[in-house]
Amino acid sequence: MKKIFAYLFVFILAFLLSACGGKESNVTVKREDQLVVGLECNYAPFNWTENSPSPYNYPINNAPGKYADGYDVQIAKAVAASLGKTLVIEKLEWEALIPSLQAGKIDAIIAGMSPTEDRRESVNFTDAYYRSVHVVLMKKDSDFAAATSINDFAGARIVGQHGTVYDDLIDQLPGAVHATPLKSVPDILTAILGNKYDGTILELPVAIGIAAGNPQFIYKELDPGFTVSEEDVSVAVAFRLGEDDLTARVNAILAAIPVDTRNKIMEQAVDRSNAREK
Repeated sequence: MKKIFAYLFVFILAFLLSACGGKESNVTVKREDQLVVGLECNYAPFNWTENSPSPYNYPINNAPGKYADGYDVQIAKAVAASLGKTLVIEKLEWEALIPSLQAGKIDAIIAGMSPTEDRRESVNFTDAYYRSVHVVLMKKDSDFAAATSINDFAGARIVGQHGTVYDDLIDQLPGAVHATPLKSVPDILTAILGNKYDGTILELPVAIGIAAGNPQFIYKELDPGFTVSEEDVSVAVAFRLGEDDLTARVNAILAAIPVDTRNKIMEQAVDRSNAREK
């Protein structure tokens, strides 16, 4: 019990210290004393890129002058602090995350990644650090704006992000046209605004942030909605296969963060993401 409270104290301390802001990552620290975390920095409110330091963001090591903020970044700060490591953030394309982890270029993936069965063959996953639901995002003037269930998208051109559960879930929309997936969410939004597609599937916090920052978009929570497994609504930290002790240590850290605290951090991330769009 004392150990759990110690982890919780470290998390709260790390979260409060984030208000100091502006501290550049110290990559002169010995490699074994670093926790190098990979993420897209392009997936708000889980993670995004900013051009100047703030009380919440953190320097991106491989993008000088750029800073990462978002829910994932706050979790990464807490995990690194609790492990006694110096956090280093690397901005990577989604498809490069797991290969970079396997190659030892990064130590962890904290990027809104779902612990799917296929991915578990390549990496270790911790317990979930966030759970969400999936929604359909579209233009406000879409022909499908009145949709209320998964059965209301016949003929809709739906596009997902390559290599994600979003793309997999399109097939649960009866009669929808499953478009060739695109590389990133920004690419998808641009294509929808250009009327190439009618919509996409996203996690609720991501859709909330997009719709709040761009009034051309709306999102629809569906009933009946998507049939998903626990792994599809969860996001977890990924480590290399065989790193069971490290995975267990981080599970203890995550277990010390109450659900209410996690939700509050996400609410704050959504608010900051929305504010930067205004």
